[in-house]
Amino acid sequence: MRSLFDAIEKHEVFTEPFPHVVIRDALDEDLCTQLIAEFPTINTITQSPQFVSNERYSYPARDVFANPQISDLWKSFIQLHTSDRFLKQFGTLFEDHIRQYHPEFEQVIGEIRALEAGVRKIDDFSSADVLMDAQICINAPVTEVPKPIKQAHIDRPQVLFAGLYYLRHPDDRSTGGDLEIYRFKSGKPYGFQGQFIDDRYVELVKTVKYDRNVLVLFLNSIHSLHGVTARSITNSPRCFVNLIGEVKQPLFNYRLYEEQTNLVRQFTRKLRGLVP
Repeated sequence: MRSLFDAIEKHEVFTEPFPHVVIRDALDEDLCTQLIAEFPTINTITQSPQFVSNERYSYPARDVFANPQISDLWKSFIQLHTSDRFLKQFGTLFEDHIRQYHPEFEQVIGEIRALEAGVRKIDDFSSADVLMDAQICINAPVTEVPKPIKQAHIDRPQVLFAGLYYLRHPDDRSTGGDLEIYRFKSGKPYGFQGQFIDDRYVELVKTVKYDRNVLVLFLNSIHSLHGVTARSITNSPRCFVNLIGEVKQPLFNYRLYEEQTNLVRQFTRKLRGLVP
């Protein structure tokens, strides 16, 4: 089976505002069509006959492998994208950027070209350097006035990479659900409220439309700001695969920047006479 990374080369990795790839027609059209046709039912992914409007539901690799109702095609697809092969492809594409953004990575985690993959919730870090997941996901149909799924944010510091492979159904006529890529206006991390960033401190760089057979994947760092746009009311779920590579040690500490932001805010308020 063809990997999502088979259609891209190292020089095609975008470097701004942070390292990422956008791969259109990532898989052969016949394979993409078959994946859409065999996409698990909403009830399978939600594990319930009911769902919350626009809520995200994720079905992890561990459950895919154990569920006889998931097709063999999907099991093979998920297995491939949690494998050493896929991890090595990621390492080949992003190794220079990993060294740039995480200079201590190879000393703390391991040599990039020699990283070994495991599957989250099946393996652990005693036998793997990177725990992978390829979750079959939906955002549920939107039955009430929609809100943004997520404002600008960064992923957890243990995440090495994150990606979305879109499998939009041909009958889906909704709008929104697009991935937005941001950068800090100042060029430096600022404005954190937990993992989220105040809109005042970021600017939109790129929008990747939710569409069929499109992969967007990025190296995670303190600069990897992204969000998702609001969806219109629709009976169609937003269908995608969520790709994750997770390491044992945090790669950065966003709380340091959160503390700096809070200190600056307090100082500014004092200058304005708002705080005694």
